[in-house]
Amino acid sequence: MAPTILAETPVPLFLMSVAKPLVTIAAFVPYAAVVSGKLEKDAAYYNLKPQKWAAIFLAFGTAALLASLLIPTWFAGFPVMVALLVAPCAWYMSFRNKALAGTKAKPLSFLNVDFAKMSAERRAKAARAGATLRFQAKDRSEHAVPDRKDPAYEAYSALEQLVLAAFDGRATRAELALTKQGAQVQLTVDTMKVRRDPIAGDLATRTVDMLKSFAGLDPADRRKMQRGTVGVLRDGERTVLTVTSVGSMQGETVRIDVEREKQLTIPAAKLGLAEPQAKLLDEHVRPETRGVVLVGARPGQGLTTLCYALLGRHDSLITNIKTLERRHERTVEGVEHADFDSAKSDYATQLQTIVRRGPDIVLATEATDAASVKVIGSPNAKDTLFYVAMPSDSVVDVLAAWLKASGDPKVASERLRAFVGQRLVRRLCQTCRAAYAPSPAEAKMLAIPAGKQVQIYKQTGKVLIKDQPADCPSCRAAGFMGVTAAIEVLPFDDQARSLLAAGDVKGAVMHARRTFKSPSVQDAALLKVRAGETSFDEVKRVFAPPAAAAARPAGTAPAAAAKPAAPAPKPKA
Repeated sequence: MAPTILAETPVPLFLMSVAKPLVTIAAFVPYAAVVSGKLEKDAAYYNLKPQKWAAIFLAFGTAALLASLLIPTWFAGFPVMVALLVAPCAWYMSFRNKALAGTKAKPLSFLNVDFAKMSAERRAKAARAGATLRFQAKDRSEHAVPDRKDPAYEAYSALEQLVLAAFDGRATRAELALTKQGAQVQLTVDTMKVRRDPIAGDLATRTVDMLKSFAGLDPADRRKMQRGTVGVLRDGERTVLTVTSVGSMQGETVRIDVEREKQLTIPAAKLGLAEPQAKLLDEHVRPETRGVVLVGARPGQGLTTLCYALLGRHDSLITNIKTLERRHERTVEGVEHADFDSAKSDYATQLQTIVRRGPDIVLATEATDAASVKVIGSPNAKDTLFYVAMPSDSVVDVLAAWLKASGDPKVASERLRAFVGQRLVRRLCQTCRAAYAPSPAEAKMLAIPAGKQVQIYKQTGKVLIKDQPADCPSCRAAGFMGVTAAIEVLPFDDQARSLLAAGDVKGAVMHARRTFKSPSVQDAALLKVRAGETSFDEVKRVFAPPAAAAARPAGTAPAAAAKPAAPAPKPKA
């Protein structure tokens, strides 16, 4: 019988142990960590020829690698490799300790190399590398980025997405309203409210707590108002966020203002005043002026910025300027700011204390009660110019509220010098705005003579790319970029004050506008349409009656414009 060859299952053949290459590779890990994480940094810190030592470490590391590959017997090659890795480290430590002998530097040895700390630093560095944003404390030290396996990483990621949405959307403010279900998120972009996807469940609370912690606030306190700042690094650029936390029966609300200091730092020359308005302000509110200037704007329409800009017109080096605010938003150089403390006394009492010090100028932001108006009209205040902030941009409403608060129209009107009010309108995007000829009705509102060919602009949000319409890359299809202020400057003469003392508010306003040829806030906005800064649709939206504006989706315009409050001066053709 012929012999047979039995089929056998092939068995894997290993010519080398699997463990040996792994051990060889693992030996380089601590070497690389010690050299890059400790020794090279140490050499650079003490200026011990760091480039020379970097070359030595690289040369010995290369030699160790070659020894492990070229020496045929692993048990002979591995010890040689280890010796080549240890030698330059021991050499540097010996050299370094001799060079720094007699100094305060601690001697360096293998025993005081903290491998656990170095490992933690490597993990932190890897986490930072994976983060788009890095958050800084007041001293500009960076808050640690959680490791991806850390439960806190989910909150960090949610916070990062929220801040990135504000940055990329050009938002000046982000608001989070906490509820049991999560947090509603809303951004403010060029005065428009834009809803974002909510943050669900427990993640919302953890995200808010992390943000408050970064800003130096107490995460556990959800009732008391708290305010702090946190720096944010993105691609090397630093942005400061102002974080305000307020509690209520409905839940906690957290507001994030982007570069709040810059928002409030706008000089009067850049507010948006037309040349005739700037001239009126210079003529009737001079450094030596004494009396009362009422400053009006609706909530969210830049009242604080306007007040600070008006203060900035005065030289604080030669003028004694003080403020009494509910909470001062920024510190104006040379101005003594005081925050109203309701726990001590009422506003009028604290205002009286300031007036007794004999200031030249006072900004009063809460002087809307009879007692405060009485302080401003007292003999002690006759040598002081008061800027009184009022929460309305309608001169009629402001004057009526002022006269009512005083209880005596004659006393309240006696020291009035001017009214300054504003309303914010969005600026047209200069990249995608489109020119067109105004309709007869629009031309009439703009005081354009009949038959005169003039072009104005409207928003589109679109540009042509290769003859195809596409979203504008500058404004991201919004049609607008930034805001400008439509401002009214209305001085009061003796006749206007006489009409106010008699209770004729509308008569006083009409007299002042005719006398000083001063446009109303709405007419000032129409002048900006004529100048190509904003559009008719934007003016219609901003000046629509409150009921119509509330019933209309955000960002849309009503069918017709409201009639101007008073005739506007005709722009020069």
